[in-house]
Amino acid sequence: MGRPELPVDHTVPARGALAAVLRKVRHTARLSYDELAARTGVSATVLKRAASGRHVPARETLTAIAKTCHTSEKALEDLWKDARIADRGRLKQLQRPASPELLNSPAAFSEALVYFYERAGAPPLRHLGELAGGAHLLPASTAGRILNRQALPASRQQCIAFLTACGIGPRLQKRWADAYDRITAPHRDAPHIDDEAARAIATDLLWDRLPAKRGLFQQRPGWDLVRDLPPKERLVVAEELRGLLEATGQGRNLRFTTGLPRAA
Repeated sequence: MGRPELPVDHTVPARGALAAVLRKVRHTARLSYDELAARTGVSATVLKRAASGRHVPARETLTAIAKTCHTSEKALEDLWKDARIADRGRLKQLQRPASPELLNSPAAFSEALVYFYERAGAPPLRHLGELAGGAHLLPASTAGRILNRQALPASRQQCIAFLTACGIGPRLQKRWADAYDRITAPHRDAPHIDDEAARAIATDLLWDRLPAKRGLFQQRPGWDLVRDLPPKERLVVAEELRGLLEATGQGRNLRFTTGLPRAA
């Protein structure tokens, strides 16, 4: 009989949470590490390290465990992402991007792409290309230059491919791709904020102010959720939105009709 397994290391809580679930998954499947190794093709040593809490396993290891133990790969992937973010410690050093309609420089756009990458768990560049739809859309060398802030994506298509790889949904992809087109245009114009863009910006503000209702953003436009704010909070959002728009020289003539005070 082998030695008992050491307790999970919870020094980094997110890493420990992933390890604890990996152990539970293996126990539920009634497999020893040697049996799991034989079925996954991953060595028992690597599997033990993955479930120790002292290391974040490679994504491929996670996928192999999920398939062999017949468990949700998505659930493990979410835990893996949290563990990677905590292990790297870089996301907390980055500022969350402003709404894409408000960006006006390549440097700000570049910083936003790095933020999205770190928030996605910073997958290896080769895997990033796979998530983007193939290395022909996002070569590893190009991704490296983007993440080192040496270059922006070479085209709108490559920008969308990068955003896809980072888990950005179609609706937000379009907003960022439109910002890319504007920022990389030979004669760059100031951001133009129409009523639709203003509503998108308000949604971004509400994402922070209504965390308990984020699930509703898929069903109701975030702009409509303004009505759920107390009157004083609603005024604060209105002022923040007005300030953001005025910073770009836009929005002076916008008229809001969904519960926000009218712009001056």
